[in-house]
Amino acid sequence: MQKLINKENNTVNYGIYDEKIDFNWSDYKMHNFFDRKVSAFKKKFGFHKFHFIAFSNENFIVGLAFVDIGIARNIFGYVYQKNKGIICQWQKDIIGKGLKFTNDIDYNEIYYHAHGIHIDIKKNIDIGTIIGHFKYRDIVDLNYEVQLTIKNKPLRVINPSDFDHWVFTAKRAGLKLNVFDIKANGVKINMGSNDTLASIDWSGGFFKRDTSWAWGCGSTKINKDIVGFNFAVFNNNALYPENAVWFNDQREHVEHILFKWDYNNPYKKGMEIYTSDERIHLWFKPLGQKDDVNSRGFGIVKTNFRQFFGEYNGHVNCNGKKVTLKKFLGLFELHKALW
Repeated sequence: MQKLINKENNTVNYGIYDEKIDFNWSDYKMHNFFDRKVSAFKKKFGFHKFHFIAFSNENFIVGLAFVDIGIARNIFGYVYQKNKGIICQWQKDIIGKGLKFTNDIDYNEIYYHAHGIHIDIKKNIDIGTIIGHFKYRDIVDLNYEVQLTIKNKPLRVINPSDFDHWVFTAKRAGLKLNVFDIKANGVKINMGSNDTLASIDWSGGFFKRDTSWAWGCGSTKINKDIVGFNFAVFNNNALYPENAVWFNDQREHVEHILFKWDYNNPYKKGMEIYTSDERIHLWFKPLGQKDDVNSRGFGIVKTNFRQFFGEYNGHVNCNGKKVTLKKFLGLFELHKALW
């Protein structure tokens, strides 16, 4: 099994990983601006991570997000219904050690149980599932089991972000569900595990303090086939980009992608995602959005993001197969952060 860190010479094994990895992040010797070794305490709290999982079908998008920036932690999410907007949402800052969020990418656990909130999420790449129970007071109650193995070809990349910082990310769109049950505002929603797909993003490492990205993600069923994609730009990870298209369990890694939108009025013309050779060309029509524009920790942490819900149209290619996509729900996000 390949190690993340070469302990002998303190180098990071950058690249794309289609096998399990020994995520020995704590062996990394981190240095500050003046090339002095950072203490174990500062390194521990300098390791930041987030996990986002979305569930979508032709009428709904459900999003769950968990952010850990050392001392401060944040959870948020929503249930969006087409033609009705956000029917419920939640957000909470958690200070201290109340939220358990482990660092191992393949055997990850998120746990919290207090103040009417219950989170119990376990990811095990050997068993091949992400099993989760999320309850936020009387607002939402969600149980799910997502199929996820190495054979599903998630895009797992490790990139440098500057001299002493690096980031690992694992992304996959269009995952099948074994279980999916949800209540919103005490009412059961009939989304159905057979009709709903999951998309995941698990990212962790030593991010640059100034981190930004534009991101688009979606998945849909076309007859018996499942198509998904994940595209991102401006995210400090240019060596091994976080761009991929999946057709069932095939994956094509996309090196270069272009985004175009009117930042001041994205609803006017929507967003465009494309490659210069037209192998990928998508249009996104925003229908609603979830915002988080905030300053936390006396201004040390600042967040400015808009996550849009909307419809994708266009086409993608996966290993020579062109797939036409019509009017299905997906996500588009504009994100700026100082953390």
